[in-house]
Amino acid sequence: MSQSVILFEKIRDEIIVGDLPPGTRLPQQRIADRYEVSKVATVAAFSRLECAGLVEYTIGEGVRVRTINREMLEGEYTLREAIEAQAIRDACQHASDREIAELRRMSEQMEAAQEQAAIRIDQQFHLKIAKMSRCQRLVKALNLLQLLQMLVSQVTVANQDWPFAHSKLVDLIEKGDADAAEAEMRWHIQTARKNGIRAFLESRSA
Repeated sequence: MSQSVILFEKIRDEIIVGDLPPGTRLPQQRIADRYEVSKVATVAAFSRLECAGLVEYTIGEGVRVRTINREMLEGEYTLREAIEAQAIRDACQHASDREIAELRRMSEQMEAAQEQAAIRIDQQFHLKIAKMSRCQRLVKALNLLQLLQMLVSQVTVANQDWPFAHSKLVDLIEKGDADAAEAEMRWHIQTARKNGIRAFLESRSA
């Protein structure tokens, strides 16, 4: 594994767990010295982080961990709804009995899990639906979006009603009802959007 990939993964993980909060500056030379990598590897890692939506570059200020604001959240939820609505439509056509059974187990595990564990299972659940669509571009798009969701979850999870019911999504995939599954997924994401925006605004006013 190259230096740039290793550095990308280290910084990504620090951002996701909150060790590098939104707005934190990431001076190129300091990062290169800290992780004992070349400037070339640092630039390449920053490029990967920017593509993942985790950092942003501003002329005169350099690279920072991406700042969370309402516009960003609205865009993230809009994109997520579009991706996942199509993914579940396709999953209704292609899902195997084994995949549906696995998805149902994940739904049951999620409902019994504590918050942080439930969040991880939730992401795996939605990624599984994308994989069941048999469309690798949808899977890749959702994978990148989920990295951004981990950053966003630092300020949007605490006040949400958790967990959402996922069993109905599984039932509709099993029935192969693409129209009803899409409608349910859109409701699911729109509810997450409403709760996420509310939690973000409450965190700003706290």
